[in-house]
Amino acid sequence: MPTVTNPPKQPRAIRTRQKLMAALESLLRLKEFEMISVQDIAAEAVVAVGSVYAHFKDKNAFLEALLEDWRKQVETRLQEAEAHDSKAVYIALGSLKAAVFEVTKAVFEQISENGHILRALQTYTRLHPEVGDEDWQSLVVRSFLPIADLLDVYSDDVTIRDLDLATRMLGVFFNTIFIRTALMPQDTLLDAA
Repeated sequence: MPTVTNPPKQPRAIRTRQKLMAALESLLRLKEFEMISVQDIAAEAVVAVGSVYAHFKDKNAFLEALLEDWRKQVETRLQEAEAHDSKAVYIALGSLKAAVFEVTKAVFEQISENGHILRALQTYTRLHPEVGDEDWQSLVVRSFLPIADLLDVYSDDVTIRDLDLATRMLGVFFNTIFIRTALMPQDTLLDAA
């Protein structure tokens, strides 16, 4: 099982690692991970190729670090979302239709903003299925809680009486449609609808 490399402790080493990760993210906006070389990352970060290997044993180690960074971002976003009263927000929107529209728009914006990262992580998780551990599963469950709140607020408008089932169905819908959009940006399935 892959293990995340130890993060650097020296300020200069921390900055170099941050530059390398930022360079990778910038390059991922332009091309797929498989088409990016260590030399490309070093050039984008404006560091020597040897510096790359001081932080990452090989190119694939970047994916491991990217996954760990993404996990932290997801955790932070979930904490921010959990700090807000989502039910009050949904009530203020006035209808199930308006609330679903706002949630859909927010999810689409997140996926559009981060599709390049999700494509790279999909490569990594496909090669390392063991990374879909309980920590990730708990994040998925937590990500469904605002959907449960939405359906609870508008439960009279929901025709599926099992709100837990409806929550999971809507969560799967968002994951399926929008992750597909992130993984296959050239796909025209949504345009045909």
